[in-house]
Amino acid sequence: MTLREALAGIPDPRGKNRQFPLPGLLALILVAFLCRVDSLRGVARFARANPHLLPHLGLRRPPGHYAFTTLLHRLDPWDLQEALARVFPEVPVSPGEREVWVVDGKVLRGSRKGGFPQVRLVEVLALGLRRTLVQARAEGREARALMEVLGRLGAEGLEGRLVVGDAGYVYPEVARGIGEKGGRTCWR
Repeated sequence: MTLREALAGIPDPRGKNRQFPLPGLLALILVAFLCRVDSLRGVARFARANPHLLPHLGLRRPPGHYAFTTLLHRLDPWDLQEALARVFPEVPVSPGEREVWVVDGKVLRGSRKGGFPQVRLVEVLALGLRRTLVQARAEGREARALMEVLGRLGAEGLEGRLVVGDAGYVYPEVARGIGEKGGRTCWR
């Protein structure tokens, strides 16, 4: 199945007044993100800067930011996930690859509202499974939230697992805690 066929199979959540075809909008978002665009405004700028791509995606003119925003607010993410899974099936992995967990923290852009602080999340991803195991809001330091998340995963036994994270997690207490649970870090 081609990407175009898979995207065409997604139910269109928009009303009858559609200026742009759904598969074209979704394909443009994917192409822009593959080209390291990181926002919907950036996708609109990318479309204006690359008009030669639009006919190949089934678009006559570049859509604006509003077209992407309204579409993604209405689109069922499971429909998109199923369509992409038909085109990009999971690649089988060796058992050794399942032993790597990647941890990362994110600040949700635009989450600061008035006197409320930005929302910060900590996520643990099983690299070999290509799945997020757990994601939780970090109320204090991300390092503390990471240790709580690993505990909630039942990760008392990290024996044989390598826990990988960015420099933000290179705190001695995190490395020590992972080591106490039987895992390895480059700092232990």
